[in-house]
Amino acid sequence: MTEDKRLLTEVEAQQIAEKFLLARHFDSKSNFSDCQLTIIDGTQVYQLHGELTMRSRSWLARFTGPESANKYVFRIEIDAHQGKIINYEII
Repeated sequence: MTEDKRLLTEVEAQQIAEKFLLARHFDSKSNFSDCQLTIIDGTQVYQLHGELTMRSRSWLARFTGPESANKYVFRIEIDAHQGKIINYEII
């Protein structure tokens, strides 16, 4: 069995992260601020940082709540070879 040595591009990693975030948080918008290729435990990993804007679930909160109440910072780690999500957190 041959091993695929090709790395994902930064754009491909962002697309994977965006699909993942949309699957978890319906009708959200992601804005990437930073993308770094690093090595963690011998594995090449993309670390993506950014801001996630989530739509409020309450129709009343859309009119009364501040816009910044639905913005969160996220961090996602993606395996640069396989394209799998290794870790993610929303703060």
